[in-house]
Formats: sequence, structure tokens, C-alpha cells
Amino acid sequence: MLLNPKFHIFVLIFLQLDLTQSTRGLTKSEIVFLVFFGSVIISWVFHQLLKGKIAINRSSLNLPIFLFLAFCTLSFIKAFYNNVDIIDWFIEWRVFLTLILFFIIVNQFKSKTELKWLIYSFLLTTMLISLRDIFSVVQQEGFESVWQVAGVQYSSLFFIMGIPLSLAIFLSTKNLLLRSFQLFLILLFLFRLSISLMRSYILALTVILSVFIGTLLILRMSNYKQILSRMIALVALVSIISGVVFLVFPVQTNRIMQRNILRFAVLKDFYSPENVSAHRRVVEIQAAWNHAIQQPLLGHGFGLRYQYYGPDEKLHDIPYVHFVPLFFLLKTGVIGILLIVWLIARVLALNWHILKEEKNLSWRLLELALFSNFVGIITLSFFITSVVRIDSIFYFTLAMGIIATLRKLQNNQQLYINPIKLERSHAE
Repeated sequence: MLLNPKFHIFVLIFLQLDLTQSTRGLTKSEIVFLVFFGSVIISWVFHQLLKGKIAINRSSLNLPIFLFLAFCTLSFIKAFYNNVDIIDWFIEWRVFLTLILFFIIVNQFKSKTELKWLIYSFLLTTMLISLRDIFSVVQQEGFESVWQVAGVQYSSLFFIMGIPLSLAIFLSTKNLLLRSFQLFLILLFLFRLSISLMRSYILALTVILSVFIGTLLILRMSNYKQILSRMIALVALVSIISGVVFLVFPVQTNRIMQRNILRFAVLKDFYSPENVSAHRRVVEIQAAWNHAIQQPLLGHGFGLRYQYYGPDEKLHDIPYVHFVPLFFLLKTGVIGILLIVWLIARVLALNWHILKEEKNLSWRLLELALFSNFVGIITLSFFITSVVRIDSIFYFTLAMGIIATLRKLQNNQQLYINPIKLERSHAE
């Protein structure tokens, strides 16, 4: 697995994700590199299509993905018509180019062993990013003003999505060392989230864990009682260790808790003058809607920037919306939204189908983690704009690739088993 070129490409791209986001400006050298890199990837995909190595059919995810990517590319025409700056269009379009890139790479994996290494790589890389962020806060003494520490003010989706995956491994593995490492990762990810707490991310994590536990109770998997006892033990261990950390570092943890309590206390009164972000988002959504209904069918194209006066009476010129469905209505119109809904519906349907048919407990729990994370991403998309970023699209595509590969492996296994059954029936 470690010698697999696909694995090397995957890890190299993953390690670069934190350097580029959809809302950040690009240097000329980055643009040249991305144009070259994108051209190579698109050429390779077309080559694979011509050789018949990539199948496009309604039962897979390839059809909605290719249609959505084609529509995103054609949005250049609308952007050009609306006098959108080409660089602004490219900055947003490149986010969705990663969709096809990561999906094609992950979908080339051919066994569950490769997929398991893929998940472990995701968790290990997320751990490195988490440790780096915590080190940056400690180095800059940012516990009192963590929002001023560069790169830490917005928690990545990786930490939220890593928790259910580590939880699934903890509940299913018999290896004590691996289970202990997953406990460490869960604690690390929770702490990393706490130092730059976002209210919408806590909502998403609550939804994810609720779906995970609720579905687990409904399905009543094998070793059901053992899973529940391990989950109770995990909650107890997390509580005890968190209490010990509080006793050892009372000043630092108290600062973090007080800052987070203040962020949630503002929600008691939505119209409070202190709740600046809520007021701004209301005005922002109204302005985005007024622009979106001007060209509702195809949208304005990626890269569009719109203006509005916020509650602070300042003129804001932005390309994003803190409500992702409205973002896609604004940029891609009703057709773009329908394609996205189709893609998400296919992902959830395939995931649920695999979850019911999978016999291996470890993979059933990992599939349950993926299913819960998808529901969490959908929930989060109604409250924040960071879902439309390279790191978010990366996880979305990573999960899609794992689901598509698992379904492909299930179909191959059924094709292998059915002829054997048919031969036996003829022999009888």
C-alpha cells in the first residue's frame, strides 16, 4: 500500500490543502501551477474515459459528478457575460475541480485494505494539522486572544469528521494499542475544536453524534451490547481525562471555557447588539437573494461579488454567502442546485445500501461514520460558508470515493458469488 502511487498522490495533495482556500487570493505562480495541474488532471480523466476505465452510469456516482463539473465549467460563459473577473471565477472554480480530482484518485483503490489505510492516513494527517494549530496558539500565547492567531480562527471540518471515524475504530477494534490511539485522537480533536469554537460546528458535531448513536441503536449490529459498553467506557474516559487536564492546566482551560461560554451566551437574545454576526448574516442573505432572483435558472457564474451595507453601515463586497444553498443559487442557479441535490441523494442512498448489506462490523461502523458525517455536512451548509472550501470539498469527495469503491467491491463480490451458486445449481 505504501508503495502505491495513488497513495503518494493522495497524501501529497492532502498535505497541501491547508495552504489554499477558495476565498484566498492567488499569486501568478499559483495560478500558472493550478492551470497546468488542472489541465493534466482533466486530460488524464478524458484519457481514462476513452479507454473505458471510468464507467458512467446511473447506478454509480460518476454521472452526477461529471454533469455537475461540466456545468461548473460552463459557468465561465455566464461569468464572462456578467463581467466577472476571470481570476475571481478561477479561484472558485478550482475548488470544484478538486471534486473530480480526489474522486477519481480515491475511486481507483481496489481493496478494503487500501481504503482502511486511506482512512488511517486521513486521521494521521488531521492529527498533524491539529497539533500544528495547537502549537501555534501556545507559541503565540493565544489562549487569551485565539482569534488573532493566524489560521486558527476557523476550525476545519477535518476535526469534526475525524471524531466519528475514530469513534468507529475505537468501538470495533480489538487491538488495545489502536483503541488507545483513537481515544487520544478523539480528545485531541475535541480540544482543537474548543480553542476556536464555532457555534455552527458544535451544532454539526451534535447532529453527527446523534445520527451515529441513533442509527446504531436502530440497526442493532452484531456485538450490540459490547459496542454499547465500549461507548459508555469511552464517555467515562473522555470525562475523566478532561477533568484531569482541567486540574493540571486550570488557568488555560478556564480561559477557553469562559470565551466559549460568552460566544454561546450571545444567542440568548438574537437581536442583541453584541450578536454582530447574526445581524450581518441576515442582511447578507437578503442581499444575496436579491441578486440570485435576477438570474435564477443558470445563476451569475462563479466569481461573482455582490455588495451590501451591513448593520455597521459599512459597504461589504464579498463573493460568499453564509447559506450554501443560496450560494449555489446565486452562482449556478436552479440547475446547479438540482445537480447537487441529485449527487447528495445518490451518496446517501449508496451509503445506506452499503450500511445494510455490509457484514463486517468494522466496516459497518466506518460506513455509519461516513453516513453521519454527510448528514452533518448538510446541516452545517445552512449556517456557514466554509462548506464551499477546498478542505471541505476534499472531505466530501474523500467520503464519496470510499462509498463508491465499497459499492463497487460489493458488486464485484456478488458477481463472483452468483456464478458459483449458478454452477452448483446446475451440478445438482
